[in-house]
Amino acid sequence: MAVDIFYSHSRGGWRIRIKLFKIKSLLFWHVYCYICLSSKIIDVWYPNTVRSNQMKSKFLRKTFATALFGVLAIGSMQASATTTLSYQEHSGLDVSDAWLFSTGGGNGNTHDDIVWYEHPSGVTPPAGTYDTIAWSYASTNQGLGNVGFDPFAVTGNSDQIYSGLRVLGWSGMVSTGFDPITFGPWEKISTLYHKNSAINAAAATLASALIYSELYIGSHIDPNGIPITFTETLNVGSCPLGNPNGSICDDLFNFPGSGLAPITFVDGGKTYYAEFKIDEFNNSVTNYPCSGPACTVWTAEGVTSDLSIFMRIREVPEPASLALVGLGLFGLAGLRRRRNA
Repeated sequence: MAVDIFYSHSRGGWRIRIKLFKIKSLLFWHVYCYICLSSKIIDVWYPNTVRSNQMKSKFLRKTFATALFGVLAIGSMQASATTTLSYQEHSGLDVSDAWLFSTGGGNGNTHDDIVWYEHPSGVTPPAGTYDTIAWSYASTNQGLGNVGFDPFAVTGNSDQIYSGLRVLGWSGMVSTGFDPITFGPWEKISTLYHKNSAINAAAATLASALIYSELYIGSHIDPNGIPITFTETLNVGSCPLGNPNGSICDDLFNFPGSGLAPITFVDGGKTYYAEFKIDEFNNSVTNYPCSGPACTVWTAEGVTSDLSIFMRIREVPEPASLALVGLGLFGLAGLRRRRNA
């Protein structure tokens, strides 16, 4: 949109000329409009005609004024620059008795068979959580809890090695699109890893856990918990729960799709809308977005698989701006009907 202000000797007053470049997609022509500031007479020219038509009807003047304000609102929305916010995703696995359960329940403790560890990579997990949990025949009934070694790095035979989950949060910048109805690019906020080892069949394994996160976007904090149930396959016989990765026998975990529901938040007086997705699958397959209450991720046997969570945002237009745009489009439609008549 281009705006020129000039004095018209022939028409006796200051005028504003507005060329609406992008409105062509709505009305299929470009509109040039002149507003006479002294006599408040509004003229409209259509470049695809040689003549100009002066609109003297009070109704048409009001209709065009409505259209003009709406178009100016659209132009303002289109011309707005992107907004960039910082983000930090603090993610971890809750190791409390309320959420962490194994299949063994050794020594009367529901997670006595699970160990946990904080990996140096990624953003620090929230209090009471750790970014890594693992299980092995070596940890069954041991009550080791927080260990000083990385279970993912342990090597050896099926009695010694670990299977485990790790979730790492990331930090960075996320931007809106160039107008309030356009999303900015997707940004990675966290990655979930599964080390799928062929451990001793007598080992107690993970049954369920909670992935807890606190997402900081600008000044906003969004806490979120995603409960998961886990199945460690025995790698013998058939794979009744599916084997989409084509490995010996895929492990799998389920989670509710609602854990990735979009959010609305306010920062700096502006309202934003954020949505999330799962992407970048390595040695893993999912049915997300799923139609049922639980989505599933299958992970290949004998390797470490991963998948990532992404976020993108856009601004939410103010109700007054949306109403003005609606009135403007209504006015422009009236002008077009008048011209066609």
